[in-house]
Amino acid sequence: MTNPIINPREIRQQLGLNQQEFWSRIGVTQSGGSRYESGRNMPRPVRELLRVVHVEQIDLARINREDYQIIQHLREERTELYETLRAAAAAADEEAPLRHKHSHSHLQA
Repeated sequence: MTNPIINPREIRQQLGLNQQEFWSRIGVTQSGGSRYESGRNMPRPVRELLRVVHVEQIDLARINREDYQIIQHLREERTELYETLRAAAAAADEEAPLRHKHSHSHLQA
């Protein structure tokens, strides 16, 4: 599976963040981020952090080592439970915009 090309400047602009705000969230200096936005090769760990934090919108501060260990255990030892939980999480993500939309419709009525 090939990862799509990530354009950090485009993602940053879509999020409405300045370089300092955008890059500091993944531990990169503003000057380093500026170089990546100008076309400098971005190391894979930086690319992955950018994807997880800014594209997937995952708050890394909310994830701890125990969470990761539980995920690894489920993935390796309880495959069917892991797949069931993944499917449930995906369904909840799909329903979330609908619930959000309906909650606003009550406010507007």
